[in-house]
Amino acid sequence: MMLLKMENISKYFFDNKVLDHINFQVKAGEVHALIGRNGAGKSTLINVASGLFKQDSGEIKVNDQKVNFQSTQDAQKHGIAVIHQSPNLVPNMSVAENIFLGSHPRILKFFVNFSKMRKDARKILSKLGASINPNEKVMNIPYRQHYLISIAKAIFHKSKILIMDEPTANLTEPERDHLFRLIKEYKNEGIGIVFITHKLNEIHEICDKVTILRDGKWVATHPVNEITVKEMTNLMVGYNLTHYYPPVIKQTGKELLRVENLTKKQSLASVNFSLFEGEILGIAGLVGSGKDELAKIVFGQEKKDSGRMFWRNKEIDFKHPIQAVHNRFGYVNEDRLASGLFMNMSVASNLSIASLEKLTHLNFINSHSEADQTIDKVIDLNIKLDHINQNIRYLSGGNQQKVMLGRWMMRDSDLYILDEPTMGVDIGSRSEIYLKIHELAQEGKGVVIISSDTTELLGLCNRILVMNRGRIVGNLINENVTEEDINLLMNGRGISH
Repeated sequence: MMLLKMENISKYFFDNKVLDHINFQVKAGEVHALIGRNGAGKSTLINVASGLFKQDSGEIKVNDQKVNFQSTQDAQKHGIAVIHQSPNLVPNMSVAENIFLGSHPRILKFFVNFSKMRKDARKILSKLGASINPNEKVMNIPYRQHYLISIAKAIFHKSKILIMDEPTANLTEPERDHLFRLIKEYKNEGIGIVFITHKLNEIHEICDKVTILRDGKWVATHPVNEITVKEMTNLMVGYNLTHYYPPVIKQTGKELLRVENLTKKQSLASVNFSLFEGEILGIAGLVGSGKDELAKIVFGQEKKDSGRMFWRNKEIDFKHPIQAVHNRFGYVNEDRLASGLFMNMSVASNLSIASLEKLTHLNFINSHSEADQTIDKVIDLNIKLDHINQNIRYLSGGNQQKVMLGRWMMRDSDLYILDEPTMGVDIGSRSEIYLKIHELAQEGKGVVIISSDTTELLGLCNRILVMNRGRIVGNLINENVTEEDINLLMNGRGISH
């Protein structure tokens, strides 16, 4: 049975045609992957399917009946639920209240049955393998778990068509495994799932079909067992992507950063490491291993309890990130939307914000210099935009990530701390970011990459530190190291090299 059928869907934003006669369909009990580079049209297509946008031409059918959605609520009534990559939850309400929002269980039709709501919420979250307190306010829940709350919400509303946007981007491996088991259960129940991901290796694991979009156009639809990851990649980018990672740099220079016995209660325990000129140093670890806290302490965002840090053999003790910036440290944090980018500002302002003292004369920003340097970085990083004063919220995820990196390049930083630098970024943009990181290292810069993607670390880094429970349990020279070696150490097993 065909649950969702989209035929010849076109959509314009002003004079820009973002969808050009797209065809897409989902059967009952099918997981259909929808892939493409950032800006290919995936988000716009699912926004049309969910009633957020109205198509300019084409038609949508649900259960073989033509529909004309006027709102997202209208689409929800037809059984369509979208779980966005950045979930739209109410922060000052509890987890349970968010899950049951608009459909609270009631006593005598007037009073909310909070006890039943909490009990049912706990049951749904448990099914997802999520240890989240349903009484806790969403604002106090780690951002990476917001996606699980949104999935729980869709489960409660018994949606027949689930659209999942980057569902595994922020999940731990056990949470991902729980989610995949749940998806398989849903398939057996006849639910249709649209699975949007940049992790192409997941497609063969969980999906039945894959549709590829490029530049707002349909490119191909294939059964998953008839197409390879390499073929998907080439269809997405439009050419044969032969070199995904640049060659690993072997030669490094003088010591740039040295960390001695860095300790923070409940986060870090006697962490020691050095970083050298021209080195790309990877840090691997599960959620809660201390890797993210380490980055924040080095950049001055969090305070250490004890330990010492040295920059070019001079002791440093940053009390605020601005001190790190003045020492030419740059930090691309994991959550670009919540605390990395200024979403109501232009691309130019986001790029130049760390370099204002260089662009300011007599308390006035030299707008010509700002524009020139912004254009240089846009060209250098191949950032796709309409103009440099465009609001950054309208850029694709991959281009937003390039802006984050470009901010510190404009500042001419000497140390780049990159936390999940390619999360939610398409494979073509990833290869461009990898090349730029490689170029920075060749210039003698120091780069620290914190990533949950062990393939990425092995493809880029000279050396990989592995963290477990706040300690460095592995210091691996990237020669004959396997993903299994790293995973064993991350899980508290294996032997440090």
